Amino acid sequence: MALHRVVQLPEVSKTTYTGGNARLVYASSSMQGYRSTMEDAVTFESLNDLNETSFFGVYDGHGGCAVAKYCANNLHIRFLQEEDFHVNLPNALRKAFLRVDEMLQNKASRRELSGYGSGSRVYKASCFGCTPCLPGLCYRGPLKEGCTACVVVIRNNQIIVGNAGDSRCVLSRNGQAIALSRDHRLVSTAEYIRIVAAGGNVAIADGLYYVSNGIGVSRAIGIDYGSWLCGVKHLSNFIILEEDFSLKQNKMLPNEEQALICMPEINSEQITLDTEFLVIASDGIWDALSNQAVVDFVNIRLKHGVDPFVICESLLNVAVTHEPPALDNLSVILVKFLHPDAAGASGRRSADI
Repeated sequence: MALHRVVQLPEVSKTTYTGGNARLVYASSSMQGYRSTMEDAVTFESLNDLNETSFFGVYDGHGGCAVAKYCANNLHIRFLQEEDFHVNLPNALRKAFLRVDEMLQNKASRRELSGYGSGSRVYKASCFGCTPCLPGLCYRGPLKEGCTACVVVIRNNQIIVGNAGDSRCVLSRNGQAIALSRDHRLVSTAEYIRIVAAGGNVAIADGLYYVSNGIGVSRAIGIDYGSWLCGVKHLSNFIILEEDFSLKQNKMLPNEEQALICMPEINSEQITLDTEFLVIASDGIWDALSNQAVVDFVNIRLKHGVDPFVICESLLNVAVTHEPPALDNLSVILVKFLHPDAAGASGRRSADI
């Protein structure tokens, strides 16, 4: 998601979970890898008693783990509370993303955020809210922290994917990889145009594009809630020409036209008899392996009866030992469809991306 510090030897211990219901089984595994800290978070929830709605999310933190953990604990709850939850899943998902982004700016969130152990920035931001004699230092949310969010909602035979950032969801149908999300990086012409039009700056470091201060995505929850006092910076080959602006608070523009936005792109897919599984993962996986390579890796192991949690852990091992290796945190969720009945449509897709 951004420029980060790496270590010489990866931390390869894993946190792994499994679960399921009559319609699907899932597994999740996360590894710190070559990063000095762990900033990914994942969610897997059944949102009603009948297991009709399942929710999965991968959140890749930037500048700390606080916002990723906050989203992992709150976004699905906010989604469940939306009026559209029972009648319009895409709208409910969009509103949940926007609402959680707004919630990060509230004083009521500071105690939860400061408890995630993300480092001094969140702690200081929380302390600012306790300084009534200095009104300019009131709490403004986690300082320059944020996360990507790739969320999958499954209800009956419908898959809804909401994505902001460069975590990714890929579906396997008859062994073929189908991308259900699009990476929000600055190589996208539409994203680049929006950022520049909003007054944002784009820099290049090591051949990669970044929004000011090393943010490698054009959509994210959190990140920036205050002005940046800037000049001209020279950081090795990373050169930024900056000015005083806020990535999300240009008062002349609506939310969807800001330099950095949290609005998810929504994609939908029908579950049919040839829909085998889907994979949601942070960008560390996808930087090392292609969509089809991941699908092939999972598919051959499922056909040989390997447990999904073993597949997830093995996938992390492959990514961290790949040449070149994945240098980011690694998180993956694998959802395997069980097809308890023969119901299903023809598999047509619809998207707003």
